[in-house]
Amino acid sequence: MNKELIINTYEDDILLFKENLLGQLENNILRYENETDSFQINLTNQTFTKENLESILEINPKKALLTLKELEKSFDIELSEHTFSNEKNKIMIRYLLESQEKPLKIEIEMSDINAQNK
Repeated sequence: MNKELIINTYEDDILLFKENLLGQLENNILRYENETDSFQINLTNQTFTKENLESILEINPKKALLTLKELEKSFDIELSEHTFSNEKNKIMIRYLLESQEKPLKIEIEMSDINAQNK
């Protein structure tokens, strides 16, 4: 099912950017893309995957895995913090990797396309 998404990305509760994108929600998996990355969020097992030309970052509640495509190598990254919530049409993911100074938080509001026109 196609969804309209409002995505706010924060670093330590400071808004870095806001995006209005289209996504697809099927079998409890949300997929969307921006200009540089593609994202997949599995609402059932609470995993978050971000992929671009160079790498794939997979975050689950217990660990993070970074795959460098050119080297064809994967590295476990210590996950200092992980919070995931999915309530109604709002998803919140907050994580802190050992390589980051401040946690990142992604808030996604989903709505059906043209829901505001009904």
